[in-house]
Amino acid sequence: MNKSIAILLGVAGIGVPFTMQAQAAPKVTIKKDATADLPEIWKKVPTAKRLQYVRAAELDATRALAERIMGVSINGNTTVKDLAAADDSVRTVLAATLKGVKTVGKPVYHEDGRVEVIRAVKVRTLLETVTQKLGSAKTTVAQEYVTEEIDALGNAAIPGSDGHARVMAKRAAELDAYRRLAERACGVEITADSTVRDFVVESDELKACFSNAIKGAEITGISYLDDNSAEVTVSLKLGPLVKVITKTISAKGKVIKTDESAKQLELEETGAGAPPTPGADKAETASTSAEIDLIISSALESTTSN
Repeated sequence: MNKSIAILLGVAGIGVPFTMQAQAAPKVTIKKDATADLPEIWKKVPTAKRLQYVRAAELDATRALAERIMGVSINGNTTVKDLAAADDSVRTVLAATLKGVKTVGKPVYHEDGRVEVIRAVKVRTLLETVTQKLGSAKTTVAQEYVTEEIDALGNAAIPGSDGHARVMAKRAAELDAYRRLAERACGVEITADSTVRDFVVESDELKACFSNAIKGAEITGISYLDDNSAEVTVSLKLGPLVKVITKTISAKGKVIKTDESAKQLELEETGAGAPPTPGADKAETASTSAEIDLIISSALESTTSN
């Protein structure tokens, strides 16, 4: 039977009453053989170490999620990148929102020593946070984003395992796919007599926009080969990119006629990667967003100089 327990606290000589609802004690259970469903390679890993690998996979997923979010469209004329660039406080808000992402489902352990984790954030939460920070007069949350979620897959693996080699190869393949996508997107026609490449040359602001749109591309396929190499397919919708380029150029007093068909374009590229050779320099196999920046910047420079 539930009972209400009245408690009187004395604070600075003043009695402040409040009511606490009595509840039953939580049910405690003990699960036997918690590793029974794990692949054999993972049964040999101490629990504390296994949880560290899961945490590493969560951080990898959060990193991938951040890259995707940089290209999310908030409304017809702006992107998260534009809003984040407008105000340091907005960048802080975005960072705080990412810290609150949730893990979807349970970690998936593989026989080759990999562990995969999916993390997600609700687009509505992200956009409402940004909108509130900037003020309703500056942007609105598009209705189609109300229930949508952005998710990303993170990986970690037992060092020395086949899975570890594959995870490293997958990241290399991602970077290769980003490079191919950047090179291809630079020459995509969006008006009758202009190209994205021409617009990117126009200003550093557009280069930054373009770079972050590429980083916001979606990974649509991952394949591991028998030799532990990997192939990654990356897809990029040009609609948001075309809109922000058109808006930026128009703001400079130029008349831009956007080809409507360009907004429907979606580019797709597949990159290939191999695991690092034993004793390779760690700098050669780093997996940071700075690497993506360098690859995309090189692609922009090489394409615009031709």
